[in-house]
Amino acid sequence: MSSYVRALYEFSGEPGSSEISIKVGEILTVTRTDVGEGWWEGKNSQGEIGLFPAAYVEVMSAADVKHQQSSTDNQNSGGRYDATADEYNNEGDDWEDDWDDDNDTYSEIGPSNNGSRLQTNPLTHSASSYDNKYLPATPGDDISLSSATTGSNNNATLKKSSMFGKSSDSFILGLGNKDKLADSEQVQIVPLDNFYQWQPNYQSYSVIVASPKKESKFKGMKTFIAYQLTPSFNNISVSRRYKHFDWLHERLVDKFCLIPIPPLPDKQISGRYEEQFVEHRRVQLQEFVDWVCRHPVLSRCEVWHHFLTCTDEKVWKMGKRKAERDTYVGITYCWAISPPEKQLLQSYVDSQMDSCSQFIHSMDLSVRNLLAISNDMTKRYQTQSKKEFQRIGDGLLDLSRAICIDERRAPPSNNKSLSESLSKIGDIFAAIGQQSGEQPKLDWIPFSDRLHIYRGILSSFPDILSTHKGAMQKRKECERLAAEQKMSNSQMADVNRRTDIISYAVIAEMSHFRMEREIHLKQTLKSLIEEQIKFYAGIVSRLQDAYTQIDD
Repeated sequence: MSSYVRALYEFSGEPGSSEISIKVGEILTVTRTDVGEGWWEGKNSQGEIGLFPAAYVEVMSAADVKHQQSSTDNQNSGGRYDATADEYNNEGDDWEDDWDDDNDTYSEIGPSNNGSRLQTNPLTHSASSYDNKYLPATPGDDISLSSATTGSNNNATLKKSSMFGKSSDSFILGLGNKDKLADSEQVQIVPLDNFYQWQPNYQSYSVIVASPKKESKFKGMKTFIAYQLTPSFNNISVSRRYKHFDWLHERLVDKFCLIPIPPLPDKQISGRYEEQFVEHRRVQLQEFVDWVCRHPVLSRCEVWHHFLTCTDEKVWKMGKRKAERDTYVGITYCWAISPPEKQLLQSYVDSQMDSCSQFIHSMDLSVRNLLAISNDMTKRYQTQSKKEFQRIGDGLLDLSRAICIDERRAPPSNNKSLSESLSKIGDIFAAIGQQSGEQPKLDWIPFSDRLHIYRGILSSFPDILSTHKGAMQKRKECERLAAEQKMSNSQMADVNRRTDIISYAVIAEMSHFRMEREIHLKQTLKSLIEEQIKFYAGIVSRLQDAYTQIDD
């Protein structure tokens, strides 16, 4: 009997390959499970047969398939199937109970007795993730302005205005969640010369990502790589997998819409357990962790500290659910920001944003170009330079063997033979080639990892600037309403104050990015040049050794 699976996530097959595309909720017939590298073969609803990632689907029983088909037929005939709240929550709880089991590799497939899922979180997330049920309701969806207006006419006017249909508009109007925030979540912005900055975190710390280790569960049916994270403030190690980093990244992106979150290493399906790949990923995760630790806001946030310190599974689940139900996310997080009392001049704000936009665009192009150059240099050293030097070495060795034929007939000599000298010189050139192939691991690959961080940071700024621009547009619309006496002066003053908070936050983040790159980029360039110096000094030393092989 064929095995059936349901697609949990969308996957687009590579054109011209043996891969097929699948959609969320689609039922597939599994034809092969022994493809290897985390891939299965199956037939999709269009009748296409090909490969798809095993981590993107859940195993179904025949009864499940029949039930799904009957539900689909019912919907097509005008009926409707609604899952109860309990069924919906149970599905989420199953995912929570399996908090460290998704995104794994299975050694075999087989429908379980109860049709429970075997894999839940893929390497690439979809918009239909189970986390969606934890997204907070948008405060602006049903707006009541009794606390923000002074008359019923004003209430009616603002209620009908479509400009207040989003959570960002709700913040600008002073609506939404105003529960008291924990002291650890509140941040301040302070003056810095003619700019502003996040209040520095004077209790700085570091986190070491080390000891990547392949582990397994359920008698080897699930395998994964676990990394040990050790914060300097308590020296207590916690075990985290890439999927935990991925979850953390999603939470940070959701929570801080005005702060660019550093990117994680790229996801990969095959070769995830190769020693070289695991070590490189550890280095990239260390870069991510270091950037967060240095940020005065990110380094203090509750979800980050939960990620770093929680060692108990039950406490982890509680903190995880709390983070996923956090209402202070996106622009609403601005309630936690305490800026200076000074009102910002619009001309100052406009000049700062225009300058930032030009700079971000220019630096983004430069970083992408330099990243391409770095990748080219890596390939050149690993392939072209390595082959060239080894080719020279092989040529010298061939000449050595040829000369050796004639030297056997020559009278004995106390001097080193030419063939012996050529042989040693050939070995030296071959060693230089080997050194060239290994060198990118010390300079160009770490340099690319740093540029990867900058590329991710820079790619976040356009959305930040767009959010700020939207807030300024809402402010102008409020000014129009105030001019038409449809909004009170006190309301308008509050709107100005809250849009100033957004402006202050963007300017503070720009200041932090400026200070960060001043130190970080200098260290990056120094490391690159130092390794290049060592590399070429090593080559000079080897060539000097080759020179001494030739007798005068």
